[in-house]
Amino acid sequence: LLDIPGAYQESIDLEHFALADDPAVELVVPPGQRHRRDATWSDVERTIGAGGYRGIVIASSYGYHSLGEISYKQHRLYHGDKAAFLADFLQESRADELSVLKRLAPHIRLNARKCWILTLVTKEDLWWADRADVDIHYRSGEYGKIVDEVVRHVGGDRLRHEFAFSSLVISNFTTGRDELLANTVAGYDQIRQVKSLRRLWETFDALKSWEERP
Repeated sequence: LLDIPGAYQESIDLEHFALADDPAVELVVPPGQRHRRDATWSDVERTIGAGGYRGIVIASSYGYHSLGEISYKQHRLYHGDKAAFLADFLQESRADELSVLKRLAPHIRLNARKCWILTLVTKEDLWWADRADVDIHYRSGEYGKIVDEVVRHVGGDRLRHEFAFSSLVISNFTTGRDELLANTVAGYDQIRQVKSLRRLWETFDALKSWEERP
């Protein structure tokens, strides 16, 4: 409880982790930055199509993506107005989240083995006041329509998708230069965060149980 959230570290290449309580389970994390995807995602995409993963987590944040180690004033979307920049940045980042799903969808369709997908929408502490819009954006908008089409194509007996909305840490939205772009939502406290994490782990457990059933 005395530790502050660690600084965001960009992934440069594929990262591999083993679970501490189950070393046989490996987590593969590809870089999320757009300029690194073509160079690092090809093996991951082939493995998805070949059924090499038991589950896939697609991380989103309703557009609240890290800017990296730059000032927002150095970003190409900044034209002298901070509020306008934030609105444009969030819109572009949400479109990029959708492009990730569109890129993965053809490979997921090829998978002939049982697999689950979790869309994890993080940073709930930043968009909590707009949660109704967030829910519609992911479940009923173009994102949800693509997911539904992929599940129908593969078949619900072999592919299951769930949403989880959570806040892994409670923190203002800042740049790498510690410039404030958005405050956490007033009233979003540790109790709400713990509830969101509990829902996340319950969803993981449900997907794991489903995947293990014959």
